[in-house]
Amino acid sequence: MHANHRGVAVKGEWTGLVTRGSAAVWNAPYNYPSGTFCFTCSMSDFWFEGVPLEWLAEALDVIEATPRVIYMILSKRPALATRRLAMLKRRLPANVWAGATIGHPQSLPLLKPLLRIEAPVHFLSVEPLLAPMVPGLDLTGIDWVIGGGESGPGARPCLADLMRAVRDLCVSTSTAFFLKQWGIAGNNPTPWAEELDPDAKGGATLDGRLWREFPIKNE
Repeated sequence: MHANHRGVAVKGEWTGLVTRGSAAVWNAPYNYPSGTFCFTCSMSDFWFEGVPLEWLAEALDVIEATPRVIYMILSKRPALATRRLAMLKRRLPANVWAGATIGHPQSLPLLKPLLRIEAPVHFLSVEPLLAPMVPGLDLTGIDWVIGGGESGPGARPCLADLMRAVRDLCVSTSTAFFLKQWGIAGNNPTPWAEELDPDAKGGATLDGRLWREFPIKNE
């Protein structure tokens, strides 16, 4: 763990401590090539209420100063996005894609606050997929769905038929679908898939192909 983040976790559990990234992390986007996709706060939540507003304002400044980079901001707290932007009297930069983590039917209410965020692309991370999402999942207004299974020690199962249902819903609604990974080999209905994407934990093939679709965006 980087020295800047010491104390944020003990035995794999978050301690509640919020720390700031190093100067190198903050300055890195200025050197990204045009067209780079930046997955923001992969181990944290950009909109978390415990983050000082001045830090959030600085992060938005960096995003606005690098319009050639697409920032994918995924959150479990999409309602806080509009609230905190209002507190800062700011709008979400045009190069931000807004996403919400929805891997269980209990999280379906997050769709409404997500769609209230003014963004060129709205996306869902159905990862880890732990329970049936179809029927129930409404993809109206959603441009992209990322699916995946849980990884790591004690990973819970991700049933292939549940992923197929999400994939089929995306196909029927012309929503881009991206299967990130199965998480563990035991979830994978086609174990040889690791050969197609060796970096995906447990492989990433569904019904004989890699689903790596992206939403069509206006340049």
